[in-house]
Formats: sequence, C-alpha cells, structure tokens
Amino acid sequence: MENDQAKFDGWAIVELMGHQREAGFVTTEAYGQAVLFRVDVPEIPEREEVLLRDEWNDQSSDGIASGNYLRAGSKVLRTKVPARSRLISPSAIYAINPCTEEAVRKVVGTVPRTLILLEAPADRSLIAGEPELDEDEGDRELSI
Repeated sequence: MENDQAKFDGWAIVELMGHQREAGFVTTEAYGQAVLFRVDVPEIPEREEVLLRDEWNDQSSDGIASGNYLRAGSKVLRTKVPARSRLISPSAIYAINPCTEEAVRKVVGTVPRTLILLEAPADRSLIAGEPELDEDEGDRELSI
C-alpha cells in the first residue's frame, strides 16, 4: 500500500518561526523520508516608485550607513531583488498563506533594501534619525 502525502504547489507567503517570512512559489519536495517546502522567490527588477508612506532607509546610495527616514511622496529607486530558492522544514513553519503571484511580488518588492532618493517632495524633506516631536505631541512612535 502506497502512502500518499498531501502536496502544496502554488504562490504563498510562508510565515516561519523567529518572525521570518518568505514569499514565492511553494512546492513540496521529498528527499528520502525528509519532506521540505521549496520557496522560489521571484526576481524583482530595479524600479522607480513614489513612496506612499514614510520609509526608513538604512543606507545611502554610496553604501555608507545613513539612517534616514524618507518622506511619503519621495521618488526613489528600489534596488533589484535577485531570484533565489530556500528549502524549509515543516517544523519551522508557522503558517502557509496561499495567495496570488501579484501579492507575492508586492511582498518581495517591499523587503527592506537600500533606497536611492531620486527626488524629495517639495513640501517635505529628508529627516536624519528619528522624527522630532513637538512638546505638546508627547511620546509618539512613527508607524511605518
């Protein structure tokens, strides 16, 4: 009697233990008695976009750490995300969330990467470090 196991093949966001996640085309692979999930992350080309929200940029375009927030409305160049594959043990997985290829590409495209500021909005500027708060605003965190 053959033991048929369920398989998953499709686009998904995989949540892993340790607050990690992978997004890509997920397949089930067996290596002897070990069964692993393979996540093929698609390549996302370099692209220009306008930020919809303030975003932290941990490096400047020359590779020297700068630690700046880029304001919503800034035109940036997002660096290329290379394609890659990862084999994951089922015991490391918290959840597999099936979704569309479009959703996967959006998640992969927003992975923290160096942003190259092309143009700041006229009414808003780059801020170094954390945003300053007015005394009457109290302690408030910037949500990004």
